[in-house]
Amino acid sequence: MRTIPLVLSLILSMAFSLYRLEWGFAEEPPQILTIEIHEKGTALIHGSIELQVTPDQAYLILTDYEQWPRLFPEGFHIHLADCSEDCSVVADMVIPHALVSWTTHLRVTAHESPPHMFELHLLDGDYLQYRLRWEFSPIPDSEKTLATMSLTLQPKGSLTDWTPNFFYEWTLRNGLEDHFERIQQQVTLRSSQ
Repeated sequence: MRTIPLVLSLILSMAFSLYRLEWGFAEEPPQILTIEIHEKGTALIHGSIELQVTPDQAYLILTDYEQWPRLFPEGFHIHLADCSEDCSVVADMVIPHALVSWTTHLRVTAHESPPHMFELHLLDGDYLQYRLRWEFSPIPDSEKTLATMSLTLQPKGSLTDWTPNFFYEWTLRNGLEDHFERIQQQVTLRSSQ
């Protein structure tokens, strides 16, 4: 009997998310997100988002590590640590997961190529693979930027063994769409200052 409320809450949550996505993005610039799930939970993710600022400004906003908590969904905990001379920042992140009561830990280092690209590389944590790259390209005849994200990730352990691919993909998509919305909000807020 306890399974029915759990399934019902999952269905209602997914329906609300789809409703929010349909109406929430109608006013915002276009964005694209594709997610491919491969063996052993490896996710290949590509996304792009149009930002209403120049590539230099977009780069500065997304590499303002002190402000990163504003770019991620509620519950993310980010601690910035000192690092050696060959990196710009080390970030320890505790990542909550939608609809389940667990978190994962991720420690990454940032490598910058201003003003058009930066990458995050896995140092340690609950992932076998994690590599994120953001690239910033000007949109011709405008003061806008096409920000393109490529992300490869693979969690450690049995998380993906018992999680259906459709649910794993849905969770990733929901978190990344929230992340994109928050990036849009910060770009709007900071460009108006």
